[in-house]
Amino acid sequence: MAFQRVRDIKEGEESGTIEIRVLKKWISKGKNEELCYQFVDACGDCIEATANVKDIEHFDSNIQLLSCYKVSGYIAIGCRTYMATVDHSASLVIGKKAKFDPAHDLSIPDVYFNFATYDALKNRLKNARLLTDYIGRVETNCLRTTRNGMILRKILIRDEMKKDVEITLWPDKAHLIGDKVIPGDIVAITSTSVTEYNGRLQLESTYLTNAFVNPDMPQTIDHIKRIMEVPAREPTARDDEMATLQHIKLISQQNIQTPKNFICKATIKSIHQDRTWYYVLCSKCGQKLYPQRRNNSLNFVCRDDDDIIPNFRYCVNATIEDPTGSTDTVFFNESMEAIVKISCEDVVNKHADTTNPKIVPEIIRSITNTTKLLNLTLKNDKQIVVNNVSNIASTPDTQSTSTVPGTSAFTPTTPVPKSTISKRTVIETPGQKDEARITDNKHRYYESYKYVNIFDDGNF
Repeated sequence: MAFQRVRDIKEGEESGTIEIRVLKKWISKGKNEELCYQFVDACGDCIEATANVKDIEHFDSNIQLLSCYKVSGYIAIGCRTYMATVDHSASLVIGKKAKFDPAHDLSIPDVYFNFATYDALKNRLKNARLLTDYIGRVETNCLRTTRNGMILRKILIRDEMKKDVEITLWPDKAHLIGDKVIPGDIVAITSTSVTEYNGRLQLESTYLTNAFVNPDMPQTIDHIKRIMEVPAREPTARDDEMATLQHIKLISQQNIQTPKNFICKATIKSIHQDRTWYYVLCSKCGQKLYPQRRNNSLNFVCRDDDDIIPNFRYCVNATIEDPTGSTDTVFFNESMEAIVKISCEDVVNKHADTTNPKIVPEIIRSITNTTKLLNLTLKNDKQIVVNNVSNIASTPDTQSTSTVPGTSAFTPTTPVPKSTISKRTVIETPGQKDEARITDNKHRYYESYKYVNIFDDGNF
């Protein structure tokens, strides 16, 4: 039987029979919610399909993600005019009369990419109709804190045309790329929106975004070969640089448009005793937990979930100093674990006064008067945070080694050699977290955590 090619479907024409694999499923956001699917055929061409969200039970009983079907009885209409995931002039409307007969064509791809070029980004900045897939080599990877305490992940990638593009992963997507993704890794990211900041084009995650680290699928092989031939990016003033606290404070007096990173040799002068030193996340939804006292003990509850396990994360306020001056800062989870060599959860359970989260335990107070090499970030709001820490004796010669966030200039808390990291494919249904499916053992998918202040005192 000859099947109609997906790319040949045109708005208003009579439907034929297509043989496709169901790649994604999501519910569109906006005034009119729709049940959405992404279909791909054996030629690698893709098209979106929409259905009435009220019929979700009907379609869930007839359509399984990643399964193949012979589809007929659809209606071909124009493409979506906002946040389309596929560059196609048409899309499909499917109702209860649409037929989905199981098929078994193993040649149909199980992933779809439509990588944009850098030159195409400017047009998409003006027209938000089409979301953007992009691929490149990681140059920097680090967390950034907004003025209201929201933690974003910023990844700078270089594409095959030697163009550098910054990717912002908002908190709901920050888990897609974790700290173990380092410079030299390849990242393929899908369904991002194009924005502009300080005259530079950048990509931002949407609720449909997914990411693949070091993908080795047929659709990415040629891109990766070309990317690996591109020379590494030269370090710039935006990358980490050795600095004194006096120098950092002078820069903080300027009008800072983007966060700046520094390496500083400093002594931890004091730990602030009047501030909470940790925050807690829900093990199910990843949102903040709220403290609730019960029988002289401190418990944590989630507004949405029961039967949860609290996920404790460090957030220690301190004062640091060097021969040129002193400043207040915040040590986050990775930096504190690098110093005390014990998880925040263990400190809370074994060393802390659980009735008062503002009483700093001795194991944390004991780090005062120790000198470390600190990875500092000066944020737009002038706050200075510590992202990583290493001992002076184990640190390479920082005068001769240029470093960027995520590189090996700091002794990591756990080894991360590439040969020991498993690779697996994760195919996520955007907006439907519970339906994420792991289909083989090819690609890495890492999780990090969202930093929030559980006590809502306006500061960390």
